[in-house]
Amino acid sequence: MSAALPATARRVGISTISFRFRPLQEALSLIERIGAVEVDLGAIPAVTDHVPVPFTGNPQQYVAALAAHGLTAGAVNSDVGPLNDPALDEEALAATVRPLVELAAATGAALVVPCGGPSWEAHVDDEADLTRCVENLRAISRLCGERDVRLLVEVLHHRRWVHDVVRADRVLDALGPQEIGLLLDTSHVVASGDDVVAWARKHAQRVERVHLRDAVPGDLNLGIGRGDVDFRGVLGALEAGGFTGTYVLELETHDVEESEREADAQRSFDEIVALLDEVAVARA
Repeated sequence: MSAALPATARRVGISTISFRFRPLQEALSLIERIGAVEVDLGAIPAVTDHVPVPFTGNPQQYVAALAAHGLTAGAVNSDVGPLNDPALDEEALAATVRPLVELAAATGAALVVPCGGPSWEAHVDDEADLTRCVENLRAISRLCGERDVRLLVEVLHHRRWVHDVVRADRVLDALGPQEIGLLLDTSHVVASGDDVVAWARKHAQRVERVHLRDAVPGDLNLGIGRGDVDFRGVLGALEAGGFTGTYVLELETHDVEESEREADAQRSFDEIVALLDEVAVARA
C-alpha cells in the first residue's frame, strides 16, 4: 500500500469477519483491494475459522500471509469461552488462551475477547457471575502480559452475558486500564437499546479499538447506513475524547447478498474514511 495513503484511511481497518465465508487468503486479498492496511483476524468459532479455536496453527504462516498483502494485524478477535461460567476452569481457559496470545504476539496484535457466555441469564447470580468474569479477565490479562500483548475486552456484547451498559460499566469499574483496554462495538450497544454516542463519550479515554457495524434494537447485523447507529456522533465523541486508534469495519451483515459483499465493504470503507475526514476538519 502506498505511503501516500491519507492518515485517516490508515485508521480505518477491516476485520476478516467481513468476509467470513471466504478462505483467509481470499479475505485478505479483498481487504487489500479495498484499500485498508490493518485487519482484525477472526478467531470466533461460531462465526469464522480464519483462526481456528483451539488454535494449533503456526503463527508465522499468518505473519507471512499478512505481509504478502501489505497488511498488519491490529487484533486477534477471539472467543475463548464463557467467562462467567464456573465450569470453565483456569487450566482449560489458559490452554485456549495461550496459543492465541502467541499468534497475537507474532503478528503484533492485541487479543480481543468478549465478556461472558452466550446468554443474558446468570449461571449463579449477577454478583457471582460478575466476579467470575472479572477473575477470568484478570487471568487472561496476566497471560497476555507474559508476551507483551494488550488485552482488549468487548465488554458490551448484545449476545453475551454483559449485554448492556449497566453490566458493562460494572466490569469497567472492577478492571482498570492497566489490566484491560476497552473495545467498543457500535452495533452491540445499539442492538441492546443503549445510547452508543453517550457511552462512547463517557468512556472515550478508555476506548482503544472500535468495531463499526450498523444495528437497530434487537438486530446487530446491518450494513453501514442501514440502521440506527449515529456514526458521525460516535466518531465525533471519540475523537473529541482523544481516541487515536483504529476504526474496524466488522461487516458480519445479513442484509447483503454474498455476491455484493465486496462492493458493500468498499462503499462502507469509503464512507467511514470520508466521515472521519469531516470530523477531523470540524475539530480543526
